[in-house]
Amino acid sequence: MLVKDILEKKDRKILSVEPSTTVWEAIRFMTKYDIGSVIVLKEGKLAGIFTERDLLHFASTDREAVFDKTVADLMSTTLTTMQPNDQVDEVLSIMLKKRIRHMPILDGNRLVGIVSIGDAVKAKIAKTEEENKNLKNYIYSESGFI
Repeated sequence: MLVKDILEKKDRKILSVEPSTTVWEAIRFMTKYDIGSVIVLKEGKLAGIFTERDLLHFASTDREAVFDKTVADLMSTTLTTMQPNDQVDEVLSIMLKKRIRHMPILDGNRLVGIVSIGDAVKAKIAKTEEENKNLKNYIYSESGFI
């Protein structure tokens, strides 16, 4: 299964904020949409990702200043990205290894979607279930039980 197969089943709207967005505004935005991270776009290009972890790490060192900051001050800018034609198994493996919960998907330099670890796990389970069904059908048809 390919990443584009996951993206085809998802809402194509990409929720994002600008680097100048205040941390408070970003928290309210993430709460409104019940999301754990938000893509940061600068002039339409991927600039970073702001996550709950980014907030927690900063707040644990400077809780007084956290709400005076912008998303650009706290966001992660060293991002691992994948492409629509990459295998879901590869994406899942990287996400688990790097402890990433949200993977930006780029087609060239254009952001085309986000795959969450939940999306990748669901796709993996669906693929495994389909393979199991096909194997059972094959076994039963070869053994004459059908």
